[in-house]
Amino acid sequence: MTSAAPLLVVGLGNPGRRYRHTRHNVGFLVVEELARRLGWTFRDGAGPWREAAAPVGEGPFVLQQPLTYMNLSGDAVAGLAAVRGWPLWLPGAAASGSGEPAGEPTSESTAEPTAGTEASLPLPVPGLRPLVICDDLALPLGAVRLRAGGSSGGQKGLASVIATLGHDDFPRLRLGIAPQGEPVPPAQWPDFVLTGFTEAEHEVVGPMVAWAADAVTCLVDEGSGQLLHGSTAAEGGVDPVLARRPAASYTFPFRASGCGPLCPPQSSTALTCCD
Repeated sequence: MTSAAPLLVVGLGNPGRRYRHTRHNVGFLVVEELARRLGWTFRDGAGPWREAAAPVGEGPFVLQQPLTYMNLSGDAVAGLAAVRGWPLWLPGAAASGSGEPAGEPTSESTAEPTAGTEASLPLPVPGLRPLVICDDLALPLGAVRLRAGGSSGGQKGLASVIATLGHDDFPRLRLGIAPQGEPVPPAQWPDFVLTGFTEAEHEVVGPMVAWAADAVTCLVDEGSGQLLHGSTAAEGGVDPVLARRPAASYTFPFRASGCGPLCPPQSSTALTCCD
């Protein structure tokens, strides 16, 4: 038996009013929407981040906004894990249920407990495998991509988290920020991601953020959180590009281990795990 696996949902962005409503900050917007729905309040963390956490007794679940600026986001993720005593998940660790790689027992796991002391032994804490939410200039505004792992795709904050963790085997939810029409030339990317949305684009951003929050809600529901704790995705991998459509006709083409398709609601309520 192990204690509950820690769950960290990281919304990437840049701190300060100057960047609050820029394209690069849609990750911040999603975790703020999640906190609003949960009735949680963001507070300054013990390091360069803000956090909103589940009440005591409701499990190790934290929403985080790194304040390191995008390129050093991984420092905030590692810092929060260290402060809370959460070991970082490593590839191959899922079978052991801990932060240690499977097949490499620790001295604690090989020791024989003395009679009458088994109940008092500390439970191993499963390793942290964050869900990272970020912008994606390769996706059109309003599209969302969920992947179980993979490269950063050029997103600097995601690259920082990968470098800090030492692997790219963690889920990420990407929100499209590219404008309609001609693609943005690569030379303009650094400046473009720091621009704001137009008035017309805001009509798409709001629903996109709300829908992304719905998707996160479903992923962390009991029975569908395996993606966040080391289980592999369904055969064929996870790489759907999800264009925004009316909810009544929309499907979420993704299957997490132990869970059916993630389906949209007919109303504005949160997504649920469906048969």
